[in-house]
Amino acid sequence: MLTKTHKRIILIIFDLIFSAYIWDVNASWGNTFNICLILSTTTFLIIYTPFEIYWSFRDIYFDRWMPIKFKNIKTSKIKIEVGKSRKGKSKYIIGLLISSIDNEIVKAKSSLVVICHGFSDKKETLQYYYLPLVLQGFTILVYDARGTGESKRVGRRSQFLKRIEDFKKVIDWIKIHNQLKNYKVSSVGFSIGAITVLCGGFSDETINKIIAISAMSNYKQNLPKYNPIIMLSYLLKGVKLFPNKIENNKLSPYSIIESSKDSLSEDSWRKLSKKVSLIHAKNDKVIKFKNFQENVKLLNLSAQNTLVLNYGGHTQKKNELLLVAASLKFLNS
Repeated sequence: MLTKTHKRIILIIFDLIFSAYIWDVNASWGNTFNICLILSTTTFLIIYTPFEIYWSFRDIYFDRWMPIKFKNIKTSKIKIEVGKSRKGKSKYIIGLLISSIDNEIVKAKSSLVVICHGFSDKKETLQYYYLPLVLQGFTILVYDARGTGESKRVGRRSQFLKRIEDFKKVIDWIKIHNQLKNYKVSSVGFSIGAITVLCGGFSDETINKIIAISAMSNYKQNLPKYNPIIMLSYLLKGVKLFPNKIENNKLSPYSIIESSKDSLSEDSWRKLSKKVSLIHAKNDKVIKFKNFQENVKLLNLSAQNTLVLNYGGHTQKKNELLLVAASLKFLNS
């Protein structure tokens, strides 16, 4: 069976032949070099572009994760208040509390994992990641961040500082929940979710472990402003590309971690830094690999607390099994 690369090569060869024919016809009619070049190039693009668009959308379709359902898993919807509207009406983050129906394994673990999704995701997007954790006895709290999914009306998805505040309120909600308040609490974040769990949870002693996947170090310095596609997407969605110093410090895991390091004793700092695990792909084009290197150096993390993947990009495509395996190893350690 022909791969997409083989098909692309065949298409390019055919396209070049047809474009050369168009060039030859126009040259025989006495058209200038510039006209021949423009018409043959236009012909090439007209033939090639629809195929490339089709392959791109086909990849998106086939790479999606279908909704997963298990009979041995129980799910309940939760509402967590994160603020008030101007009229005094409560605003609620909507989430799911997911656990195994096997109460013995859940009780034996007594462990809750809070999942924070990325910028363009919602709580269901990461089923492939957290449902295997549920089957291992972990209780999962996954919620739609403001501006997404069922929390769309709470605010805008571009309100990154508010997302961090919302995360802190989720943790406060856990602390007073009858069933969950005695559980060990861990948190996992992807991309902007990684910023959320690091900035909002690093110094919180309630959180036992943090896994940050594709995490940024310094927000303003490393925001992908010079990637035109990402920049356009951020501008359309209201993301602040040039925060002031105070905002940048609050949004930068490096600044939050460095501040804690300067204010804590050596023993307290060592305890905090060991609770973090970082996962990153070297070919991440959105949040460059140097972010991972900067955070690892500051935290002085050992190999047991890191996972470096050569490929997978920002979304960790095709690394799903590795993410789950590495996360389980860290959470169970």
